[in-house]
Amino acid sequence: MNNQLIIDSLTHILPKEFSKLRKSFVQKDKTFESLFSDPKSKIASYVDLVESMQKSSIHKSIVAGFGWNDLGLAKLSNDYILESANKSNGKILPLCSVNPLWGKQAISEIRRCYELGAKGIGELHPDTQGFLDGNDYSSLAEFMELSVSLKMPVVIHCSEPVGHIYEGKGSIKLQVIVNLVSKYPNNIFILSHFGGGLPFYSLMPEIKIALRNVYFDSAAFPYLYHPNVFKVSSIAVGYEKILFASDFPIVSQNHALKKFLRVNLTDVEKKSILKSNADNIYSWP
Repeated sequence: MNNQLIIDSLTHILPKEFSKLRKSFVQKDKTFESLFSDPKSKIASYVDLVESMQKSSIHKSIVAGFGWNDLGLAKLSNDYILESANKSNGKILPLCSVNPLWGKQAISEIRRCYELGAKGIGELHPDTQGFLDGNDYSSLAEFMELSVSLKMPVVIHCSEPVGHIYEGKGSIKLQVIVNLVSKYPNNIFILSHFGGGLPFYSLMPEIKIALRNVYFDSAAFPYLYHPNVFKVSSIAVGYEKILFASDFPIVSQNHALKKFLRVNLTDVEKKSILKSNADNIYSWP
């Protein structure tokens, strides 16, 4: 594993306004409130991420937004991520985040961010954004078609139906996620936090079929699972479907990487999870 290039597939940074105006922004945006209402909740900057990457020997980080409900905050976050990517010499790979329920405004923002270098869409938060409420997802058709045409994967926050409660966990049911990916089989989806445990159900034949264009990142896994979650998921859904992710700054990149490297996986499996799978999903320069 020496000199292995490593991609952290889900990290977060925000401009200084989100720290300085935390109380105001909490009142403006339901997702931000769910994640950052506690003054101790970590908010990281571009400089923080670059320093973390240097300490952890991580070559590239994919930086996502959050599931915004306020368009102004979404643009502020998206612009900061795109600007950070532009000055990072390729070390930061930007995503953009919107609420699919914004309709034409969401489409316009995705196109704008794509033209400025965004490689994917997300992170989306179905619980606080509400775009998966109800049983009919046909209103998402234009949003999903655009992500396919631009080859932009859609990253969705998922939560475990059991276990401890934490800020922003949510309670979206796994069946709802299965319904979504089944409705839009041509889209590439990345389900965060090991998809709330969805990989384990891929041993069911009908779920395996539904997940054919679905991948899973390991964001915040030290906080959620024993590191053997990589081994079990590799058996259940295939190591080609798993992306290493820390969820920085929630979890230290160095801490997450050390825990991952101790897992009993082959070198091929580790290289795929650390880099190759992300390379295969995203359209890099």
